[in-house]
Amino acid sequence: MELGKRIQQLRREKDLTQEQMAAVLGVTGAAVSKWETDAAIPDVAMLCSLARLLGTTVDGLLDFRPALEQGEIDALLEERRTLFAAGRIREAVVSCEALLREYPDDLRLKCAAAGLYIMYMPAIMDTDGNENQMEKTAALLEESRKSSDLCLAASARSMLTSLYVMQEKFDKALAILDEEPEAKLNVQTMRANILLRKGELDEAEKLYQTELWSAGRAAALNLIGLYNAACRRKDWERALECVDMATAVEKVLHTADLGGVTNSLYMLRAEALWKQGRADEAMEDLTAYVDRSLIQWAQMDSGDEPQSAFYDKLNMRRSGMSAAYLAKYMYAALDESEELAPLRQREDFRALLGRLKEACGVLPDTDSGPAGVV
Repeated sequence: MELGKRIQQLRREKDLTQEQMAAVLGVTGAAVSKWETDAAIPDVAMLCSLARLLGTTVDGLLDFRPALEQGEIDALLEERRTLFAAGRIREAVVSCEALLREYPDDLRLKCAAAGLYIMYMPAIMDTDGNENQMEKTAALLEESRKSSDLCLAASARSMLTSLYVMQEKFDKALAILDEEPEAKLNVQTMRANILLRKGELDEAEKLYQTELWSAGRAAALNLIGLYNAACRRKDWERALECVDMATAVEKVLHTADLGGVTNSLYMLRAEALWKQGRADEAMEDLTAYVDRSLIQWAQMDSGDEPQSAFYDKLNMRRSGMSAAYLAKYMYAALDESEELAPLRQREDFRALLGRLKEACGVLPDTDSGPAGVV
């Protein structure tokens, strides 16, 4: 709350007129009026007397807080995420930096802001003046991983590892992983077993579902890792086997219900098929990749949260990125891919690009300039 409004609110709660408050403090009523309209601010030497008169502390008067509550962080960053999603990248970055300056020691805010930067990093790096954003984001996470809050520190380490991989700083990424304690017990499953025995079924089921979904996602990601290794060896049959196994895992364990990797698997399969010269099959999977993504993005824009009949105890939040933003970067990825360059001569491939371009809609330029068609 602005200082003027705070003074006015507290004065009214004390049932004082501006003139009465002015008389006690030895100033004019006009001075108090200027304070309350933010046309002027009280002298620093008067803050203690003013706070006592209004029944608060100087910190309370100035609305000073060393750190924000998690709900406040979420709300403040949601405002800035909206700017990113609208393509107002420079404005969003400047606004985030101003917020970080306001709370320079708030590690939760730094970690959350870094997560937002990573989410929109492609757009940030495409905007002039943000060439050092990866290094700035890494610095925020390096601070956050030193937090005494174990969950916050673990989250920061996870994001920092991914960021260093993006920068191809592999030794730094491995060094962070070396800091992670080896898991000796599956605490969550053991906790679920105890809750089940106690008859607390809802809580037990929630833990079991969380562990199962996480295990399914981990299995799919490991299979994607094996797919990438097979591609580097140019073993396309093994690559297809890995991606098909990952698809089967997602189907059996229903992980795709709450944001799995199934859509991306269609793209990977298309790449492996194309390498084998199976262009028509590759186009089928590429089309499925775009179709499924467009459906998922439409659900995101509608505000519907993902739901699953199987994982009925879990609530997952979508990323918050807009369909137009995601379509823009999928369009760029397909249009600029060297691997898929020969497909650009196909009419069905050009039609796919046309659908994505249509989904992009009209977005502002990333430098906050006038709107233009992507």
